[in-house]
Amino acid sequence: MKNLNLFKIAIFSLLAFTTSCREELTDTSSDKTNIIDQAAVKNGRLYFPNKESLSATYKNLKKENLESVQNFIDEKGIESLVPVITQKNENKVISELKSRKIEYLEKKSSSAMKTVSVSDEDIYDDIDDLEEIVGDEVYSTMLNGKAEIQVADKIYKYTDVGLFVTTEENYSRLENYLEVRKISSNLLVPTETSTRDSFISDKANDELITLPNTDNKISYFRSSVPRRSGGTGGFTGGGSTSGNNGGFRPPTVPQEPSIASIVEKLPIGEVKKPWLGNIFGKTWTTYDKYESRRRVKVKFYSQNLYLVYAIGCKVKHQYKGWTGLWRKENADQLGIGVNSVKWTFNHSMNMSAPAGVPKQAYWFGSNMYTTSDGISFTFSKNQNIPSLPFASKLDGLIQFTVDFTGLTEEKLDKLFWETAWKQVNNFIEGQNKKLNRVLFVVDSYSASYVRYYDFSQIENNQDVIERVFDFGIASPQVTYTFGGGTGNGLDVTSYKWNFSKPDAVAVSMYGIAKKNGAWHGVKLNAN
Repeated sequence: MKNLNLFKIAIFSLLAFTTSCREELTDTSSDKTNIIDQAAVKNGRLYFPNKESLSATYKNLKKENLESVQNFIDEKGIESLVPVITQKNENKVISELKSRKIEYLEKKSSSAMKTVSVSDEDIYDDIDDLEEIVGDEVYSTMLNGKAEIQVADKIYKYTDVGLFVTTEENYSRLENYLEVRKISSNLLVPTETSTRDSFISDKANDELITLPNTDNKISYFRSSVPRRSGGTGGFTGGGSTSGNNGGFRPPTVPQEPSIASIVEKLPIGEVKKPWLGNIFGKTWTTYDKYESRRRVKVKFYSQNLYLVYAIGCKVKHQYKGWTGLWRKENADQLGIGVNSVKWTFNHSMNMSAPAGVPKQAYWFGSNMYTTSDGISFTFSKNQNIPSLPFASKLDGLIQFTVDFTGLTEEKLDKLFWETAWKQVNNFIEGQNKKLNRVLFVVDSYSASYVRYYDFSQIENNQDVIERVFDFGIASPQVTYTFGGGTGNGLDVTSYKWNFSKPDAVAVSMYGIAKKNGAWHGVKLNAN
């Protein structure tokens, strides 16, 4: 069963989430000229008359807690792909998923007399894998049991091979297409590895393409994902060695000394990178199990699901109930720290620094410090921060330009901690100010490096904390203007960055939870 689990539910790391303490790192606006209609139900799946309607409902649900999201779905009368698991509905969830799996297996059975059975233990594994791979509980809850959603006359069906799109009129043709090619239409049952690899091998990625031999009736989409050769793609990453700092350097900002010492001693978790779980982007997960029935889960995800894009970090506290399912449970205290999420965007070789852009620039709100030599700084008020969808959610933005190329992780670490961060502390000294969220941007001759830091955040009586770079329906492409634009009196030099398709991405983060008087947690380091 575990081997099969590595091939299922591939596409779900569906993104951006909703919890009582979730915080979105974005400022997006919808087109006010579009008429937003409420979600309806059509043939057992959620129906939206347009993408604006889907976006509006999705964003509203993300502001609610998960129980409210499930209530919304229950009121619509559909069976969710991944129901929200609570103490009250554990048995119902097991029954629903078992029936869904048995029905599909019986339909595919070559022998009419063959009896298909699915144990509760299989469903425990299925749910646990869903929880590990699915990033966005809201969006996965909005999908029906067949992993489908409808916008206007188009049905979007997610499989472990990719996303298929067709009109409502041609849905039966899509069903036949999948059956003939032996592609599983049920995410609880994986497609055979050879079938999946053969289908994907010659398909373009990152764009919706029309499939051949379908009379232009069926389209297909998958994200570009680096493929590993051989194996089924289980676990990679560091071991569980306690006491290893794992690249973390506690920031010199006001915080509980006990938290810093707790983080310093956390083990580096074994990182799960499901091969097919990354067909629409990246999903990296690790966890710390304790007291036999509790765990702290830490996750990073970066997903392009065509209808939605999202990038985020998440920490959950869970309890294993009497049915065997992991469900959410409030911790006395729950914490997240991101150090850091890293993106690299290559660009054409440019041997000269952007014209008019200072070597170093620091923004704190509309206040800006700049320097051309790293020694003497000029202070300015009412200055524009470089344009980013989540800029208003940052406590600070630091921008460097350097006269060389080939910056290693070690050099970037040193540049931030020993130069930029020390200077930040000089600026804020005596101001009783704490910077929790900081973006560090470095431009070299051949690449731009973007690093996001979110220092230790503690919440009381919570089961989840998320930090979401949520681009919603909009494309996660931004044009970054070095220097902040003409509002600073600087020449405009800009690059286009696509956060769903960086040239490299890495994450270093942790999650901690206090329960029954003791702290538990784990670090996630992956690239």
